[in-house]
Amino acid sequence: MTDAGYPIWWGIAAWPVDNFVKENDFTGKTVIPFCTAATSGIGDSGNLLEEMTGTGDWKEGERFHGGASESDISSWIDSLGL
Repeated sequence: MTDAGYPIWWGIAAWPVDNFVKENDFTGKTVIPFCTAATSGIGDSGNLLEEMTGTGDWKEGERFHGGASESDISSWIDSLGL
């Protein structure tokens, strides 16, 4: 499993993340995107990143606000059932 964490800029993954996913091969990996944002939702950012890389089994992601607690994140990870 690979966690792909990134900030959201205007409804999409921050642009530097694009190069990271384009330059890496996620074949055979489950990728779970998560992001942080003050106001934007996760939108289609995970789907767009999946299209850019073309490899990996990308799952539904989660958006956390800047003040998310460790408990919030732990609960989400536990809910994934991995």
